[in-house]
Amino acid sequence: MKTMNIEELRPAPWRTTHVLKPDLKLLGKAIEDYGLINPIVVQKNTGFIIDGFHRVVSIATNKRLKAQYAKATPVHIVDCTEVDAMVMHVVLNRARGAIVNHHLSRTVKKIHQSGKYSAGALEDLFGMSMIEVDMLLDGSLIKMRKVSEHKYSKAWVPIEAPSGSVESIELERPPNADA
Repeated sequence: MKTMNIEELRPAPWRTTHVLKPDLKLLGKAIEDYGLINPIVVQKNTGFIIDGFHRVVSIATNKRLKAQYAKATPVHIVDCTEVDAMVMHVVLNRARGAIVNHHLSRTVKKIHQSGKYSAGALEDLFGMSMIEVDMLLDGSLIKMRKVSEHKYSKAWVPIEAPSGSVESIELERPPNADA
């Protein structure tokens, strides 16, 4: 495995992903807890980050991670054209999929039933509010709750949530206006 100084890694101008701040914080905690499991994928001739931009941001903005990884960030260098780098970026990010709420609920229930983690520990572990953890544990999720009366954290606003159901906070928007 090769390493690079984090200063050599460049955000790609064609990046298509965005992570909300609460999820970015959770990513940083995951890297602290488990290490940098996946290397950053970098285009050889430009230093553009094909995959791993948010991992790089987490490292650059977290003192402990910066001390550990800034001078030697694990990378996988790919010698490819810019078009091939863009294709790889889209494929790798789309291939990760999305969390399906009822599958998440089933998994969180199993974790809780193991006795290893309390509901409060799950709240911290997953960066969720206790209400969100409760909904996952009791299986009611969103459809069984009065969605219009529930206040969601910035990290988890369901698509079904009517306007006004989000606390009076300004939601973070992706950097591109058409997203």
